[in-house]
Amino acid sequence: MKKSLKQTIAIGGIVVIAAFLIIPRTGLFSGKKGPDAGPGGMGRALPVSAIVVKPGTMENALKAAGTLVASEEVNISTEIAGVVRKIEFDEGSRVKKGDLLVVIDDSELQAQREKAIHQKKLIEQTLERQRVLLEKEAISREAFDKVQTDLLVIDSEINLLNIRIQKTQIRAPFDGIIGFRNVSPGAYIQPGLAVARLVKTSPLLLQFSVPERYQSSKLVGSEVIFNVAGYSDNFRAKVYAVEPSIDERTRSLTLRAEYPNSDYRLLPGMFADLKIIIGREDNVVQVPSEAIIPQMDGEQVYVYRNGVAELIRVRSGNRTERYVAIQEGVAVGDTVITSGVLQLRSGMPVEISLREN
Repeated sequence: MKKSLKQTIAIGGIVVIAAFLIIPRTGLFSGKKGPDAGPGGMGRALPVSAIVVKPGTMENALKAAGTLVASEEVNISTEIAGVVRKIEFDEGSRVKKGDLLVVIDDSELQAQREKAIHQKKLIEQTLERQRVLLEKEAISREAFDKVQTDLLVIDSEINLLNIRIQKTQIRAPFDGIIGFRNVSPGAYIQPGLAVARLVKTSPLLLQFSVPERYQSSKLVGSEVIFNVAGYSDNFRAKVYAVEPSIDERTRSLTLRAEYPNSDYRLLPGMFADLKIIIGREDNVVQVPSEAIIPQMDGEQVYVYRNGVAELIRVRSGNRTERYVAIQEGVAVGDTVITSGVLQLRSGMPVEISLREN
């Protein structure tokens, strides 16, 4: 037993000696900080990203979805019955206003017109003879007036035939793209039958809806940025009209914006994801949305000051996808921390890496 006691005492002495050798190196009792200690002895500085607050432009934007529609669209049809003599267009081709599209046989109308012109000449000759007789008082005034009336009637018939002959040539009412044809040469068509469809695709109209609460906003003239499937581009349009009533079913307001589509890349019927810029505000103090820390009683951000993160309460304003406007708490020139904010505590040392705001 005495031997065991001696062994215990010997081991204890070794532990004490070792402790005295090690402790001075750590500085635990010397008041010195270890190599990883930061300001206040709180440990290694946490690396974070930050931005220097600058005044910027804040866009008040609203996301929506819409559909591209043709600015003009019409079924090309005939106003008179007849046999199709010629098809003057290629399916899917672009045509100009006034271009000849379809020719209907007008031979019968031309014959009627020639007959009417011949009758007019006979009536004019008769009228000249009647005028001579009237001057000699050889005929009554009533007889002369009847021939004059016959001349007016035949003139009207000729004018009507000219109009009908013009209608045998169906022309494009506006610039556009002509679709598939529904008739062939030699077919007999009736008035109103759709020969083909003509669509105007430059410009295109973007139709979409916004919640009714935006009806008091200045919407006409607002810029719309949209994209469609198959293209990585952002396209820009401008609102030119607002429907004068609210849709009772969806409680929304319908808008139309115009997109030039001068290169004819986009087509009617395409679905579009969009955002409408309702307004812009300049010289706004704004920070990235990831810098905002929501709390039950408000919002906070971490500001870098004197090597540490300082928690600041802020009052926010408008928001976009990336930024939040700050009305109180942060000023231009402040350095706001944008990463690692959930790991920070006020007064914690940080090592910042500045990025562009």
